Amino acid sequence: MRRKPLGSSGQPLGRLKSLIVISDWISFAEEKTESFKWVYKNQAIKTVETSSVIFVPVDFSRLIHNNRSYILLYGAGIYWTKFSVYKSAITTDTRYITGIVIPEEKWLDNHFNTEPFVFPPHQRSMIVGEDLQEFSFNALRVPDDQTGYSRRAFGRGVILAQLVFPFKEPLVLLRKTTESYEEFDSPYAPMRVLITEFAGGEIINEIALEKSDEVYEETIPGIRKIRSNLLEIFPGIWTNEVYLNGLRREIAVLSKDFAFIGAPMILD
Repeated sequence: MRRKPLGSSGQPLGRLKSLIVISDWISFAEEKTESFKWVYKNQAIKTVETSSVIFVPVDFSRLIHNNRSYILLYGAGIYWTKFSVYKSAITTDTRYITGIVIPEEKWLDNHFNTEPFVFPPHQRSMIVGEDLQEFSFNALRVPDDQTGYSRRAFGRGVILAQLVFPFKEPLVLLRKTTESYEEFDSPYAPMRVLITEFAGGEIINEIALEKSDEVYEETIPGIRKIRSNLLEIFPGIWTNEVYLNGLRREIAVLSKDFAFIGAPMILD
């Protein structure tokens, strides 16, 4: 686990480093929408207008499976989708997540486009790509000089245009959820990992849960499967209960840092 970062003026950011947005999860997961029919509460989906992920990472691991490298991000986030069913108005639904698995080459191509892999990027404060974006909380800290105010104003403008305006609804939902003591703050809160692709395509576009949850496992547009097979997919990561409990505590603290430090910096 990493130490708490501070802005140059001493403004505490807690465990906050950055906020990641995947604007179109279906496209990012390379889902073949023409061959997959989404269903919601036993109703066929007419259109999926939005399938987005907002995620605040606190740490990461590199996984090696069959000689292929994957990045597992830990943190607090939300999968948010807006869609319509036949003969019905627009509907939204969400799933809260504590991890994301992405093949390392996809992460590099969409995020850094540089080698070797470095997290978080020290050379750039924001990355605004076509599919994946990352916004640095450090860019929004209170500066201590005029140059800093100029950088903050520019950063604020980018965040308003690229983050707040298009994703305000899921941002507000994530803020409200992290303010409570349910999804992320309970010491018994299970890990819930969103997976783009793993194991050579055996797993594509799924959410893997640490334990079964009937309500959470209901189908949601944009995600192929939600099932409680996390311990089967990544057995080596979860064998150390002390480490896992420590990670839960880090995620719990991160969620409060986002609720009371990060979200106000972005939304207020």
